Amino acid sequence: MGELSNLDRQAISKRIRGLVQKHLEMGVSADTRVICHNCGHAKSLAGTVHYGRYRLCNDCALQYEVTKAKGDVQTIEDFVSAD
Repeated sequence: MGELSNLDRQAISKRIRGLVQKHLEMGVSADTRVICHNCGHAKSLAGTVHYGRYRLCNDCALQYEVTKAKGDVQTIEDFVSAD
């Protein structure tokens, strides 16, 4: 659908990637692993993002936020259920 400027992509990336550092500063263990509802891999709890009943790893959260900003998906359910 839509395209994002490099500045928009950078802002989204900085916000999502910054969650890792923020979580570590809050005492979230980097060694604790959780399963991402999108990719299905065990990833570090630090940097994960909750979207309603879904928990996405940092990589998938970044992908979701960019995809949503472009207008390619409207909801987290659309993103998680997409092939």
